[in-house]
Amino acid sequence: MGAIIESIAVVLSGQAGSRLAAQFAIPVSADTLLRRATPRVLGVDDFAFRRGHTYGTILIDLETHHSVDLLEDRSAETFATWLRQHPGVEVISRDRSKDYQRGATDGAPEAQQVLDRWHVLKNLREVVERFLNRTHLYQHTQATKALRQKRTSGELARREGSRQRRLTLYQQVVTLHQQGGTISGIARHLHIGKQTVRKFIAAKSFPEWSHAQQTSSAIDPYRETLQQFWDQGCHAPQQLWQRLQAEQGFSGGYMLIYRWVQLQRELAAQALNQSQFPPEAPAKGMAPRHLSWSFLRDPSHLQKPEQEALALLRQQKDIDLVYELAQRFVNRVKERKADQLSTWLGDCQMSSITELVNFAQGLENEGSALHAALTLSYSNGPVEGKINKLKYIKRSMYGRGGSPLLRQRVLKAA
Repeated sequence: MGAIIESIAVVLSGQAGSRLAAQFAIPVSADTLLRRATPRVLGVDDFAFRRGHTYGTILIDLETHHSVDLLEDRSAETFATWLRQHPGVEVISRDRSKDYQRGATDGAPEAQQVLDRWHVLKNLREVVERFLNRTHLYQHTQATKALRQKRTSGELARREGSRQRRLTLYQQVVTLHQQGGTISGIARHLHIGKQTVRKFIAAKSFPEWSHAQQTSSAIDPYRETLQQFWDQGCHAPQQLWQRLQAEQGFSGGYMLIYRWVQLQRELAAQALNQSQFPPEAPAKGMAPRHLSWSFLRDPSHLQKPEQEALALLRQQKDIDLVYELAQRFVNRVKERKADQLSTWLGDCQMSSITELVNFAQGLENEGSALHAALTLSYSNGPVEGKINKLKYIKRSMYGRGGSPLLRQRVLKAA
């Protein structure tokens, strides 16, 4: 009997659950079902019905790790309404979403909110990335660039077209921001991510794409053989490709050989104007997104290229300050030293670095939730696990079921 009531409470709750229970000759009130369906410690996060377009909210009981409910959207009003209808929540674990913060404050003002530690560190990494994008100092880690495989004219044209579209988007973002548009509003209007909007606004000029790190290629084991064929006078890409297939078992595509031939011709042209080939390039630089992780990781766990890049960057005063503050914050979180947070927040605001000042001010506004994150054991880890399970259930439906069916399947799978 108890198991049946629990199932009805989880799936329907309220008046609908009471009416269904009556059909099984189980007299139970709506209030009783609501009490059974209300967790003491609640985890909340969003999930995508359709990525980039529509999102919902999943609620998890962090003590039993069971799914509690799925909401139609991720607005503060919807979340607050659910909390009012389910009194008794004492702790709410969430990310730094303003909607969930407002919804929790309005719907359960007595509940203790807890920031998820992983999301806080992720936000710090994003702050470091925006700082590096703004300063463009990461480009100094790449004094010279290694010769790369030359692109075809079609590829160059497509790349330039893509750059022009991105430049137009950048100009639209800057114009809307100057007209007073908010980050969320601009993102919705242009159908792009808020992170892209922040990046464009923070940049002093149009942020060009960073050069990707050169990776291994299917052609690498055959370079010596190709050079031998080339020295023998075989310079036609088609002929080189066919010989490599027949004699060496090469399984790569024709374009790999075509680009290799273009590079040889470029080197030959350079040799006519230089007495010797340019020196081999040093360790390649890293894009800001990659490098920003190095600011948060344990220095002893960094690879040699990362250590070299950091050492070069930290010669700049502002870069070194950002690195030191990032490392201090990571250590405070790992060691759960909540009593030292106020000093760190003050140092950030005294740093005069815009990104850190804004980050610190945002954390100060969530002081109680941040303090709870370092003193309580709760986190959104179980919620992320349930979201992965939800994605599996959603994919198994092949897009044929709406949110009511998805809700029933997720709750029954709990």
